[in-house]
Amino acid sequence: MTSRLSGGGRSSNPPGSGQKSDARHRIRLRELRAASAGWNFVTAPLVGGGLGYGVDWLLSTYPWGMVVGGILGFVSAFIELLRISR
Repeated sequence: MTSRLSGGGRSSNPPGSGQKSDARHRIRLRELRAASAGWNFVTAPLVGGGLGYGVDWLLSTYPWGMVVGGILGFVSAFIELLRISR
């Protein structure tokens, strides 16, 4: 009974130390970042295209602002993917 209390057992991380949960937290955070990469490829070009459409509407340059905005959206999604993969 005293060996359980003294920490002389098999586990080097006693209950409540938080060391295992910290590792799980880091793994979960990495998984969530990877899952967000898919959403970046959907939302970034849509936002870029929408902003480009607004520029087109203001400057009467349809479709060039929307095309450039969509391309910049894809570029930003790829940059974010590279940041996540590091």
